[in-house]
Amino acid sequence: MRKRRFFINAAIMTGSALLSRTLGMGFRVYMSNTIGANGIGLFQLICSIYFFCVTFATSGITLIATRTVTECFARGENAKGRRFTALCLYSALALSLTAAALLYAFSIPICDNILGDTRAALSLRVMALGLPFLALSACFRGYFYARRKAYITAGEQLLEQIAEIVIFAALAGTLAPLGIEYACCAVALGATGAEILSFIYTYYLYRRDVRRFRYSPVTGTGFFRKALSIGVPVTLSSTVRNGLSAAENVLIPRGLNDYGHSVNDSLSKYGIIAGMAMPLLTFPSAFLLSFSTLMIPELADAAATVKKSSIRHMTEKVLRFAFLFSAPATAVFFFFANSIGTMLFRETEVTAYIRILAPIVPLFYLDSVIDGMLKGLNEQLHYLTYNIIDSAVRVALITVLLSLFGIKGLIVVFFVSGILNTGLSLMRLIKVSEVNFKITDWVIKPLICAALPCVLLSLLQAFVPFMQNSLCTVLFLLLSLSAYLLLICAVGAVSKSELDFRSYLSPKAVKK
Repeated sequence: MRKRRFFINAAIMTGSALLSRTLGMGFRVYMSNTIGANGIGLFQLICSIYFFCVTFATSGITLIATRTVTECFARGENAKGRRFTALCLYSALALSLTAAALLYAFSIPICDNILGDTRAALSLRVMALGLPFLALSACFRGYFYARRKAYITAGEQLLEQIAEIVIFAALAGTLAPLGIEYACCAVALGATGAEILSFIYTYYLYRRDVRRFRYSPVTGTGFFRKALSIGVPVTLSSTVRNGLSAAENVLIPRGLNDYGHSVNDSLSKYGIIAGMAMPLLTFPSAFLLSFSTLMIPELADAAATVKKSSIRHMTEKVLRFAFLFSAPATAVFFFFANSIGTMLFRETEVTAYIRILAPIVPLFYLDSVIDGMLKGLNEQLHYLTYNIIDSAVRVALITVLLSLFGIKGLIVVFFVSGILNTGLSLMRLIKVSEVNFKITDWVIKPLICAALPCVLLSLLQAFVPFMQNSLCTVLFLLLSLSAYLLLICAVGAVSKSELDFRSYLSPKAVKK
């Protein structure tokens, strides 16, 4: 029953995440074509400050709620689980109101002294209003993860994405012509409105669900000790990391400006990479993100009951699946970069960055999976420490390389960062889970199987003029993926057990 529920949840979350990511990617394309690369670049700077405030406002509340409530329900202490959820909500509200007030009050000094662009102040104030709603929704999300009710969080993601698109589309025609400041404000209003609707949706469903547990006057003894042990390392590490990330995002346009680009050209290049190329490259990871999120309570449960064989088995399965999934994405983005870039964006420059960054796609995807697994194994402190090291290295490299080499220096930073962060996290996961890493079967075979059909079909499209259109591009992508599936089965890169998703939770399902 539990395995069945897990995979129903996995299917729901994956389908929802893919739909949400598809809508999000479509929105990103629409937004970039509406407000331009400069607008995207400015909004990325706004988001760097906003996400730093989000870190303080949420303070790891989703993970705290998931871990504490999961443990309560696992022991049959339902009333205590309800009480712990309430305490999570009170904590989230207090922290988020503080963060919102500070962001709203200091938006102009932040823009003057940090971003160097006062046009961002209006958007920061608008987005500050949504912080309390975001934090409370994050708490409800953790509760529903603990309850294994993925359809609720899936519905929340879709509602939020659709609301953001609708609000932006309704306002963009009026605000975008007024200038880049108001164009970004339209995006901010869409994001804030979506957070409010998301909160209303999750609050209503939480109230319905929690009524199933009879209220009893239990104390919250042990909650704050447990929450602090989880939340403090997460919050401190995330605050430092996101602070460094914000510094990094601010330094990129400045570094490009020091190299010789104008202010607008620097914002444009930053917007093309951070707002167009990177979202496209990470778009397929929706499936892995859903899967890794659902693995947090499963691994936490196995760790709590000291089931080492289950931990090793689940970790091995998920890692192998991550490599199998990322190989075709890498090949597709590398060999079809021109076709995909011109099909989606008006900025032709984005195609070059898609191809250059495609080789590190597996590192992006693997890092997102490892994140969820380390959190489930109570290794979040190590993971966040690695992220801080990575961010510090990125800031140092950006400071030195961008003023000397311009955009080429930024590409070097991406590669060094991907290898460093994912490498450290992967080594830690292998150590704690005692997984036997098989590089030939997990990495080399899938990459070869993915590259072969992409090479042949991309060459065919390049040399046959009438095939150089969007319809043929989509057809060739589907053919490449189909050929990849056939090849990995033919060379034995995938065993029969990999095709039986029930085996991801049970070692007994795997045929030795």
